[in-house]
Amino acid sequence: MIRVGVAAPGINLGALVKIRKHRFHRKMVAVIVVTSLLSWLILATSGVLSIIPMILLGMMFAHCIELQHQCLHHTAYRSKRWNRFIGVLLGLPSLVSFSDFQYSHMRHHRHLGTPKDKEFFDHDYESLSSVWKFLPHLFLVPYHKALVHSFFDALRGKLKRGDAMPKVIRKIRTEYLLMVLMLVGMATVSVVFQTWIFVKLWFIPFLFSIPTHALVELPEHFACDGQTPDVLKNTRSIRAGKLAIWFTNGNNYHAEHHWLPSVPTDKLEEVHQSLANGMNYLDESYWSFYRKFFTHLLSRKSNVVWSKPVGGDYESNS
Repeated sequence: MIRVGVAAPGINLGALVKIRKHRFHRKMVAVIVVTSLLSWLILATSGVLSIIPMILLGMMFAHCIELQHQCLHHTAYRSKRWNRFIGVLLGLPSLVSFSDFQYSHMRHHRHLGTPKDKEFFDHDYESLSSVWKFLPHLFLVPYHKALVHSFFDALRGKLKRGDAMPKVIRKIRTEYLLMVLMLVGMATVSVVFQTWIFVKLWFIPFLFSIPTHALVELPEHFACDGQTPDVLKNTRSIRAGKLAIWFTNGNNYHAEHHWLPSVPTDKLEEVHQSLANGMNYLDESYWSFYRKFFTHLLSRKSNVVWSKPVGGDYESNS
C-alpha cells in the first residue's frame, strides 16, 4: 500500500515542498486581468452576446475555488494568515467558506478510503446512474441546501462543526456572515439604484460556476476503489493540456495531491512522473474521462471499465 507523504525513489521532497509565493502571485494577476476584462465585456455588450463573457466569468469563479484549494493547504504562501486572507476572497464569488472548506477537506484527506470520508461539497458518486440523478450533483444541490442552513446558523450564532475547535467555528461563522453581508449589500444596491449590474457580474456567472466546479471535481474519486486508503487506487489523475492544468490549478494530478498534499500544485507534474505507472485510475484527458462517464450515464447497456491494469491502458466494453 502506498502511504501518504512517503517519497518515491527519484523524488526530492525537500525541493518539492518549497513554497515560492511569486508563482501564486502570477496566478492571482491572471485572475484579476481576466475577470476585469470579462466584466468590461459584459457591461460593454448586450443581449445574447453578453452571455458568452458571463459564462466565462462563471468559469473563472470556479477557477478561483481551485486556487482557494491551494490556499487551504497552505501551499500558496508561507504565512497562514495570507493563505486565509486570499483564500477567503477567492471563495466569495462562489459562496465557499475558506475555513469551512479547510476543516472539511482536511478530514477528507485523513479519512479517504474509509467510511468516515465525506467531501465538503457532499458528492454522492454512488447515485450517479442516470441523467436525472446527475442533475442535482451537477448543480451541487446538497451543498447549497447546507449553505442556506449555514447562513441561518451563523446569523443565530449556533453554527457547529463536529469536533472543530471554537477558534475554527468563529472563523467559519465570520466568513458566512461576510457572505450574507455581501449578498444583502448587492441586493440593496440593486433595488435602491434599480441596477442589474450585480445580476450580470455575479448572479448569472455564479449559476455557471456551479456546474463548472462540479465537473472539475467529478473525476477525482468517481468509480474509484473507495474501500482502500491507497491513494493510487481510490483517486484518479488525468493527463491534461496546459490550459486544463492552469484552469484546474493542477487538480488533474489528484492522486499525486492526495499522496503528497504538502506539495504546491504547480509541482505535482514532477510527482506524477514517479507515480503514473502504479495508478489504477489514470485518464489521458478530461475528454477521455467524460466520454466514458456520459456513456455510463446515458446507456444502461454500457459496461465501462474505469480502472486499468498497472502500466496498461483502459479498455471499454460498450
